[in-house]
Amino acid sequence: MRMASKKNNIMVPKPGSKFISVQCTQCGEKRIIFSHSTTDINCKSCGEAIAKKTGSKASVLAKVVEVFD
Repeated sequence: MRMASKKNNIMVPKPGSKFISVQCTQCGEKRIIFSHSTTDINCKSCGEAIAKKTGSKASVLAKVVEVFD
């Protein structure tokens, strides 16, 4: 009887970061951003803050439209 190898049972974890489609609360422009952004992100049209860096997951200040896996 042959025993199953442990290598076949190793699960690969999925990343916790995602790309997010957000809409500016001031002008309504849509933009795709990274959930763990390392810089502050502003709207290209009006300059309103969309996301602020926090050291890990960014604080999203705009309306989240869609999350991409």
